Amino acid sequence: MPDQAKESTGLDKVWSYVVNNGFTVPLQMLIFALIPIQYLYFVNIILTVSLPGVAFGIALQANFENGFDIIISSIPHFIFEVFALCLLAAVLFELNQVVRVKIRNIFKKDKDGISFIKKFLETIRIYAIFVLPMIIAAAFLETYIADIIFNLLQ
Repeated sequence: MPDQAKESTGLDKVWSYVVNNGFTVPLQMLIFALIPIQYLYFVNIILTVSLPGVAFGIALQANFENGFDIIISSIPHFIFEVFALCLLAAVLFELNQVVRVKIRNIFKKDKDGISFIKKFLETIRIYAIFVLPMIIAAAFLETYIADIIFNLLQ
């Protein structure tokens, strides 16, 4: 998490989550999708899922009740965020497929007629309509609802 997200509160904290999870991470995934190696763009999702898993394990080992409360309070935002990133990865799979076909077409006589620009614009459209709103909802859940659930369980 960036230092500004740790120190900020309220809407500033929500905005820092949106910038990180809504713009920085998807941009990294897009750059990875433009590299003609299949599934490389899943690296961010794997890290997003595995690092909290390790942190949850440590929290459970330190204090089972508080660790359990932390896990329960983070589930709503975690589901929204991971689902949004998986949706983006599904769209980036198709974009990566177009990139690989375009590179393969360099060496073939008969070319496939897949438009990179069309697929890229479709990816941006799906990101703007579906993924970004879910990331914004996840940021609000992480900032406000997680604290409310955690305080209710205390």
